Amino acid sequence: MVNNIINQRVSNLRTLRPRKHELEFFIADEIELSSFRDEIASMEHPFFAMKGGDTKTRKYKNGNITVTVEPTSSGMATIFDKDVWIYSISKLQEAMNNNEEISRTICFTPYDFLVTTNREIGGRTYNELEKSLKRLSGTRITTNIVYSDEKHESIGFGLIDSWRILDAQKGKLDIGMIEVTLPEWLYQALHKKKMLKISPDYFRIRKATDRRIYEIARKHCGHQGEFNISVEKLHLKTGSTALLKMFRHNIKQLVKSNDLPDYEMRYDMERDSVVFYNKNLTSKKKEIERQREKGKKEIYKLKNLLSAKKGGK
Repeated sequence: MVNNIINQRVSNLRTLRPRKHELEFFIADEIELSSFRDEIASMEHPFFAMKGGDTKTRKYKNGNITVTVEPTSSGMATIFDKDVWIYSISKLQEAMNNNEEISRTICFTPYDFLVTTNREIGGRTYNELEKSLKRLSGTRITTNIVYSDEKHESIGFGLIDSWRILDAQKGKLDIGMIEVTLPEWLYQALHKKKMLKISPDYFRIRKATDRRIYEIARKHCGHQGEFNISVEKLHLKTGSTALLKMFRHNIKQLVKSNDLPDYEMRYDMERDSVVFYNKNLTSKKKEIERQREKGKKEIYKLKNLLSAKKGGK
């Protein structure tokens, strides 16, 4: 039965003529968003800087994954610049869900972008958006995370391929609209469903590190009950340039406020780790997860005790 359906689909594809023209550009303002999306690899690994003006080339390695980020002379693209990515792929994903044609080149008004990403409307934020686009187009990524069907040892790309602000009307596009061409790497990720839904409150998170921590929690904890990670590993994954002790202090402050969207945090002093709990779980499921975590802690203690006894022999 399944093979018949697959064969029928293949037959239908052969029957249809290929599209003679790809959509030249995609107008984001016309799409009403029902949810936001973020790209999975950049949620787990530090593609973006935590602060502006970071001009140091960064090399990151986690297991067999490598990411090298090379900034421009004015600095690396920041986690706040990533809003252009999130805005763009969210609009494209929404259009795909509605069976609409999309393009790697996306056009939008600065107003729609600023309103959607919870920013103030004014001359200063318009100028900041232009600076973001410059940093995004100048920052280069080299990684072995590949989404295309062709096999590569590594691939290099800019965080955006190009951008421009229109100074003349172009068909349906008005003067002042922004045209951004996304990298093929990100476009492939979209088509291969390498995206995760994120909270609309993401854009309300003020601090850069807190945004990265939310992304990591969403990627690893997801809709499960909990996720446990050492502070040292979390520090590495965020891409923070702060000293580990200062990062730990910031983690403790975030645990006190406990106002991240979707996730509750707890700092485990004994293990120097952070536990994330899904806030959207029912109380019954929360209790099950807490008991499971308690069991893990007891096992951890027992392992340490056995190791100490072996070391004493």
